[in-house]
Formats: sequence, C-alpha cells, structure tokens
Amino acid sequence: MHKVAVFGLGRFGASVAGSLYAKGAEVLAIDRSLKLVEQSKDEVSVAVACDATDLANLQAYDVGNMDVAVVAIGTNFEASVLVTLLCRELGVGRIVAKALNPLQAKVLVEVGADRVVMPEEEMGSRLAEHLLHERVVDFVELPPGFSLRRVKVPSEWAGQCLSDLRLLGEQKLNLIQIVRGGEQQDSPGVERIPLPCGETVLLENDLIDVIGPDKALLKLMP
Repeated sequence: MHKVAVFGLGRFGASVAGSLYAKGAEVLAIDRSLKLVEQSKDEVSVAVACDATDLANLQAYDVGNMDVAVVAIGTNFEASVLVTLLCRELGVGRIVAKALNPLQAKVLVEVGADRVVMPEEEMGSRLAEHLLHERVVDFVELPPGFSLRRVKVPSEWAGQCLSDLRLLGEQKLNLIQIVRGGEQQDSPGVERIPLPCGETVLLENDLIDVIGPDKALLKLMP
C-alpha cells in the first residue's frame, strides 16, 4: 500500500488527500488548523493538527518512512520551504510541492522537491486549450476501480519491447504514451511517444501513461 503524507488541508490539499485515500493509499494528513483536520479526518487514514515545520512532530508521525510527501501549504511559503526541506532530510521517497508562481517553484525544487505543481496555472492552461479546441477531452470518466496514471517503467520491463510484455492481454494495462527524457512539460530534450507500437522498446528512466485497474497500477508504483 502506498504511504503518503499531505501537508496543508486547504481545498487543494484536502482534495488530493481524499482522492488518494479513496484509491487505496494510506494517507497521513497534517495541518495547523484543528477545524480543517476535523473536516478531513473521515476521508484519510490519520489526520493530525500540528506544526509541520517542527522536526520533532514529523519524526513522531514517522514521516521519513512515507513513500510520498505532498506539500500543499497555501499562503505560508516559508512553511512550504521548511516542510519540503525537512521531508528531504528525513528521506521521504518523493516530494511534490505546490507553488503559486514560477519563482516559488524554483525555490522549492532547490530545497528538495522532486516535482512542483501550480494548480491554478495548470487549470487555466487546460481551460484555454478546451476553449480553443472543443474536441479536447479534459477529463476521462473511467469505471470504478480504473485509473489513468503516470508511472516510472519498472526495472524488469526496461529493455523489453511492448509486444513481448503483452500488457493489455496479461495485465489489462493499456499504455497510451511514453515520456522520455524528463517529466516536466517544458523540460529540454523531452520526447513524447503517443500510442507506441509493439516494437517500441522501453528504457530504464521512461515514464509511461497507463490506463488500467487500480490494483494493477498500484503494483507499478515505487
């Protein structure tokens, strides 16, 4: 089971925490506000009201053993930086942080975030794309128990072609895109391979967009 710590239970953080929990992740939700913690306690595994910038608190809740930390603190950027830094020092496997602008994003990456998201900017970009191209589908409604996820290629798949892996036939996984050379949209050298053919060989650091059963997808998560 994936273990995730979510810091900040505003609209964005609460939504992320609740969605992860609903999909089977073990979620520790932390916020200074007792009111926000009370609102989220039934939608996560554990909800705690405490100061996440205090190292002792993070150690008390074993944050260092989390697979992922989501730093979704909204208005207090200093707290976001401190929590990101502490999570990196504690050895959290992957850190995703929320930023309000590109400068904040740069700082968060420098102190240890593996990925930075700017929800308002990304949603604005999606809306613009939708308005310009009405046939663009923003959200795909899948049956319960199925999801679309981006995961790193498992080590045992690296060096194999898709026809040999037989993902759709044996695991009910449909690989719809390979992202090669980086995850960020604007990273230099990123190559995107949509609807790859059976002869396509997966590489060790490839990221893949896959649709399939949640149980099968969770097995692909580090």
